[in-house]
Amino acid sequence: MSDRNNKLKKEVLYYAKLMDEKGLVNTLEGNLSILNRETGKMYITPSGTRKRFLNEDKVAVVNTENGEQIEGTVKKSSEILLHEAALKARPDCNAAAHIHAPYLTAYAYCGKDIKLKCSTTFSLVFEEIPCLPYGMPGTIHIADGIEDAIKDHDLILLGNHGCIAVGKTLEDAVKIIEAAEEVLKIYHLTKEIGPVRNISDSDLEELYNNHPESRRNRYGK
Repeated sequence: MSDRNNKLKKEVLYYAKLMDEKGLVNTLEGNLSILNRETGKMYITPSGTRKRFLNEDKVAVVNTENGEQIEGTVKKSSEILLHEAALKARPDCNAAAHIHAPYLTAYAYCGKDIKLKCSTTFSLVFEEIPCLPYGMPGTIHIADGIEDAIKDHDLILLGNHGCIAVGKTLEDAVKIIEAAEEVLKIYHLTKEIGPVRNISDSDLEELYNNHPESRRNRYGK
């Protein structure tokens, strides 16, 4: 087994266990993946196994050209379709994180897009987080709409089914979810304290259009 193969397995395991420790994945929900575009192999955590107890032998390695699982003692999850669809649409990215973070997932359960105007971080990184309609698990329809939505969003909600983020690395994908989840946590705490004070529309437009790291400037939209 190559050093590169081992490294990618260890990277998937590290972030899977980190997300488990933070309560953002659980035994039945949430998977993380890395796609080696040179070999066409996807390294993905299996469903139905507590992430903190995973080891390298249990990481599923799948040939994305034919869907065959070539390594891993635990069967690949049907949720691999989410990861394949997202990374097909984003050739600039090599990793995906399908997570059931509580605040993000609550919006997904409500089928609501997220549009906040009170956070500079949210405005710069996301501007908005769209929510896709429900897709039936275990079928090809679980990935319906992902390719179009994720072309110009790094994070999207999956109706009644958590969220998925993409990044050049798994660290990038994970930190996007962590940032969004923290903003939503603070937002809902703020609503308990008093009325939320939004940033003015004019200031937001200036931020969207002029800040080099805004979503509009990153995607040219």
